[in-house]
Amino acid sequence: MIPTLYSDDFLIDYPTVDCENPDRVGVVIPQISDIAQIIEPEPCSVNDLLLCHSDSIIKLVQKNSKVYDVAIKAVGGAFRAAEIGLEKPAFALIRPPGHHAGSNFNGGFCFFNNMAIAIKKLLSQGCIKKALIVDIDLHYGNGTEDIVREDSRITFRNIDSNRREDFLADLEEALKDAGNFDIVGCSAGFDTYVHDWGSILLTEDFFSSGKMFVKANPRFFAILEGGYYITDLGKNVRAFFRGMMESCSPA
Repeated sequence: MIPTLYSDDFLIDYPTVDCENPDRVGVVIPQISDIAQIIEPEPCSVNDLLLCHSDSIIKLVQKNSKVYDVAIKAVGGAFRAAEIGLEKPAFALIRPPGHHAGSNFNGGFCFFNNMAIAIKKLLSQGCIKKALIVDIDLHYGNGTEDIVREDSRITFRNIDSNRREDFLADLEEALKDAGNFDIVGCSAGFDTYVHDWGSILLTEDFFSSGKMFVKANPRFFAILEGGYYITDLGKNVRAFFRGMMESCSPA
C-alpha cells in the first residue's frame, strides 16, 4: 500500500481554469483504492508558506478564502507525504498543483509551491541536509526553480523530453546520483500522456517512472502536478503507484 495524502476538500470546485477541476483527483481515487493508504492532510501554516513565498503573494491568495483553504491543505498534504517519504515512498494526491508558483508570483493553475515548501520545511526542521527534486510534468517547473535555485542544499532537475524514446533515458540520467540525497521529490505531471497535451508517454511509461524513482532512492515522495485527460488519468496514476510498489517489493 502506498501512503496517499488525500482529502475530499480537494473535490471543492474553487475558482480556477476549467481544465484544473475536481475530477482530476476524483477519478483517481477509485483506481487506486486497493493499493493506497488514504491519509487526511492537515493545512499548513502561514509560517510554512513564508519559507518560500512573499507576504504579498500570500495575501493575494488569501483574498479568496475558498482557494486559500484548499491550497494550504494541499501544501500540508505535500509536506506530510515528504515526512512519510523519509521512511517509505508516499504520494500526495492534491490540488491545486504548485510547480508554477514562485517566490513572488503564481500562475499555471498554481497558487503555492507544494513541492518547494515541503522540501524547505524538511530542511528547516533538520530532517534532511540535501534534497533532489525531479519534475516530470509536461511544463517546466519555473516556480520551483525560482524558489530553490539559490539554495545549494536543493538540486532541481526538469525532464523536458519531447519524444517518448528519450524520456526514460533522460529520467535515468537525472536519477543517476539520487542515492546521494537524503530524499527525492517528484513533481509528477501526467500531462505528458499520449492522449493529453503532451502526446508523448504511454501508461506503461508511468509504471516505469515510478519504479525508477524508488529504485534510485527509496526515500521518495511524489506530488500530483498536471494531468488533464480525465478518461485515463486514474489508470496512469495507478501505473505510477504500481511501479513504486514493485521497487518496494523484495526481490
